[in-house]
Amino acid sequence: MTLKELFSRLVFNILCGNTDDHARNHAAFWDGDMLTLTPAYDICPQGRTGNEATQAMLISGDNRMSQLTTCLDAAQNFLLSREEARAIIEHQIEVIEANWTSVCDEANLSETDRALFWKRQFLNPFALEGFQEAGK
Repeated sequence: MTLKELFSRLVFNILCGNTDDHARNHAAFWDGDMLTLTPAYDICPQGRTGNEATQAMLISGDNRMSQLTTCLDAAQNFLLSREEARAIIEHQIEVIEANWTSVCDEANLSETDRALFWKRQFLNPFALEGFQEAGK
């Protein structure tokens, strides 16, 4: 369960444009028998001057590209099948799309800020590039 959650957090960081996802932004509780991740923290979508982005940590081999296809390539490292990884990714995309307006309303984001974040930090086309075609 912990590896699945860690994979889910990696995916979310990419989908929301948080490229500052490094080892010190992950912690766990240890009760002597079981390791569980602490609540997620230090999630900060980063502005982009261009489309391409990379994560602070390597994701798969020497690849740190902020793309969902990179996550799919790393799925086995999290003991997930490609199908399980794809389901996690698709679910997160659906949740972000379905809740975007209500979350922006709750945060009192202006129309300008909403437009700045949408499809730039959140669901950036570079992050999604090649995902629909990858390993269906």
